[in-house]
Amino acid sequence: MKIKKLVPLSLLMCAPLFATQADQVGNSRYSVSTHNAHAINGVNAASVNAHIDPQMSFAFLTSFNIGAEIGDADFFDDIEDLIDELDRDDITLDEANSLIGRFNDVLALAGEKGYVDINVGAELPLSFLWKREKDTFALSTRAYGTAHIEILDEDVQYNPLQGTIETNSSGYVKVADMFELSLGYSRLVWSNKKEEESSILKGDLHLGGRLNLQALGLSKQVVGFQAADGDEDLADTFTDDYENYKEDTTELALDLSAYWSTKNYNLGLTLSNINEPEFDYGRLGENCNAITNEISQANCFASLSFTDRIDLTETYKANSYATVQANYINDADTFSADFSLETSHLTPVGVEEEWVTASVSYKPKTSFVPNSRLTYSNNLSGTKQKYLSGELTWGWVGLGGGISLDDTVVDGDDVPRGGFVNLTISNQF
Repeated sequence: MKIKKLVPLSLLMCAPLFATQADQVGNSRYSVSTHNAHAINGVNAASVNAHIDPQMSFAFLTSFNIGAEIGDADFFDDIEDLIDELDRDDITLDEANSLIGRFNDVLALAGEKGYVDINVGAELPLSFLWKREKDTFALSTRAYGTAHIEILDEDVQYNPLQGTIETNSSGYVKVADMFELSLGYSRLVWSNKKEEESSILKGDLHLGGRLNLQALGLSKQVVGFQAADGDEDLADTFTDDYENYKEDTTELALDLSAYWSTKNYNLGLTLSNINEPEFDYGRLGENCNAITNEISQANCFASLSFTDRIDLTETYKANSYATVQANYINDADTFSADFSLETSHLTPVGVEEEWVTASVSYKPKTSFVPNSRLTYSNNLSGTKQKYLSGELTWGWVGLGGGISLDDTVVDGDDVPRGGFVNLTISNQF
């Protein structure tokens, strides 16, 4: 079995659904898209009311996205070698001592620093907007899928009677997919247009809220290296067990926002997941003796050996967090600078995020030159990754991409630890 197979298999699990990150003034490292800061499904629900004229309209957004990030550890090839050695039954004591020294070092490094995050998919969410003189109703949809892989390491040991080496080391895979239906409302609550006031103090205060109906499916597996006999068996077992260990939960989440809008700058504050909804994962390690598939049964028993490091029964709590945003636009409406900062929170697969993002944008007067944006993003928590990304937009079409500013060594070469591309086609009618 190739451990690298876990990556495309996990990718397959989350491919049908992926979070298109509308241009939320830096909601995450994927914030290079064709929407603007007041997108219907953007971070700040109140901002919709500030920038759109009275209308009733529908909008669609078609996108394809793919991205991945790896830990600072090059272990794939070594673990594939380990799995090959686990199939042997002719290992001598001297050879075993050499293999044990090599693989225990690799597993320790993989367990400490090794991980893979995967985001990939396509979507076609539809949105509805009803803007009146002072308030706005918005209905939007979004969907996403994501996977996280890490290594649960255990020492390799020698079995002299069988002439084999053995280990409980395993891959730990968590996959999440979500569909979200959001109903938002925002309203102008105060306007300062006094002539005697300086222009910097003239503006409008908008308040808004959004109720999100979230259908979240969470699945996790422990994939033991010892029982991994072949790629085909692994693929079939992985996909079958994905559904067997998946739990679907539907909950409501509430977001509240405030937005101060002026001619040249905007300020926003959003409190997300105020009620902190909870979603269950499928349970691991239950009725292992009753499982008929040999690999699935071995994986079930493998999960029981890691109860001190993983939760067999797990609940994801979408903890509340805050996002502050600031935006500057020049008088000619050709240049803008954006900044955002969010407090720490966890993704459904347990990745800690706390993104700070700064970007500059240029919007030329001519349609022959695309709009452009350059963005710097830094995750202050968790993996602490930094990204530099860019985007070009021609009318309805946007093409963006980003790359991690941190490197790791893979097969002897320095490579970025992450990257992504994003193609988006959007329209309003």
